[in-house]
Amino acid sequence: MPTTTSPTAQAEPVLDLRAIPPYQRHQLIFQSVQDLTPGDGFSLVNDHDPRPLHHQLLSLFGAGFAWEYLQQGPEVWQVRISRPEGAVATSLRVCIARNGDVAVTAADARLGPDGSGASVCEVTDIPPGTLEADVMALLQGVIPPAGVVSIAYERLLARRNGSCCGGMCG
Repeated sequence: MPTTTSPTAQAEPVLDLRAIPPYQRHQLIFQSVQDLTPGDGFSLVNDHDPRPLHHQLLSLFGAGFAWEYLQQGPEVWQVRISRPEGAVATSLRVCIARNGDVAVTAADARLGPDGSGASVCEVTDIPPGTLEADVMALLQGVIPPAGVVSIAYERLLARRNGSCCGGMCG
């Protein structure tokens, strides 16, 4: 991530989108938000209002991030994006059928094959505030390799953003 210091963000990284090709921006931003730890943040600088990005981040991270305008045009917009203090990632146990159908299962369900050809897996590191329905939508069609019982949320995002399996195949 290209960084500079910003007095308004107390030496946090600054992601200046004006210097990044448009086709690379959102993937970089999504990964930057995913990598934030509670209490950390970065500033995003753009030549237009990033409001549509705010809505995309809400759909991906829910209450797991904060959005604060630092400057609002007309030529430059700057937004501080952060992970709130106390934001703890969660996990969700799911049963994935051989055909890719997914259902939430009990939190204490045994991980691994369930005897019917399906497999119980745990999706880990889900950002706080993420809707269960959003996790389930990301899981549709995912068939983890044999023996895989844990799937990091960021791998599901990577799969949605173009990786065939979110890096599960190697």
